[in-house]
Amino acid sequence: MEERDVIVIGAGPAGLSAALFAGLDGWKTLVLESNWIGGQAAIAYTVMNYPGFLPGDGENLVEVIKSQVVSPPPKGVGGEIRNEKVTSLDAGEMIVSTDKNKYRAKAIILATGSKMQRLGIEGEKKFEGKGVSFYAKRDYKKFAGKKVIVVGGGNSTAKSALLARTVTDDVTLVHRKDSLRASPAMAKRLPKEGIKMRFNAELEKIFGRDSVEGVFLKNNKTGEKEKIAADWVVICVGTQPDTKIALDAGIEPEGKFIKTDGSLMTNKRGIFA
Repeated sequence: MEERDVIVIGAGPAGLSAALFAGLDGWKTLVLESNWIGGQAAIAYTVMNYPGFLPGDGENLVEVIKSQVVSPPPKGVGGEIRNEKVTSLDAGEMIVSTDKNKYRAKAIILATGSKMQRLGIEGEKKFEGKGVSFYAKRDYKKFAGKKVIVVGGGNSTAKSALLARTVTDDVTLVHRKDSLRASPAMAKRLPKEGIKMRFNAELEKIFGRDSVEGVFLKNNKTGEKEKIAADWVVICVGTQPDTKIALDAGIEPEGKFIKTDGSLMTNKRGIFA
């Protein structure tokens, strides 16, 4: 079993920032991340509100923060990031187990962030990565020449549809209401870019054999159902806090989030969030 002073679970902006400050204080720090470095920020199309960072691609911002964490002094704090999936947390023994190793720490920081919300319909889980995507920015090159359906009504949905439109002529945006939540400017741009709009409609099922072949849509006003051919379905219906690891370890929640005190410590001593 390896030992560290501080283990940070999650390598989004919060986790990387926590590792940076822990390193500045001289703590031997390890960051564990099961997916890509940067979390939601890395797939942001444009970051405009980060002080000291000119508006630009979120991935560029993340690369700078990552470099600060892993580079040796004086350019960074000499922290470590490992691509490992955390499978459990023993809050009493301060042990973090991953799919590759076990670690003991003096302090553990939970920075698990959020995960993309699911629709919970038939075929969604079965075809994830085989025609169902939650991250258009990471997958859009696979959309080339395909029939793409984008689900949702916010700015992220609109940006996903516009990104898909750069590689294919056949993009349909499906929204369950009669108007988008996206900004007016963004909403007006979509039809001008040739994106087909389907309002008052919901996906009921995603079907196919080895990959997505189409969807069943339901009209929310008439109840009429329709079968539409599709190769890719991009689901952009928001995010929800990713607290499973914490809850399984007996850490007290507060609503959908993790409860902390004024020092950001949870109900388990030495574990922060």
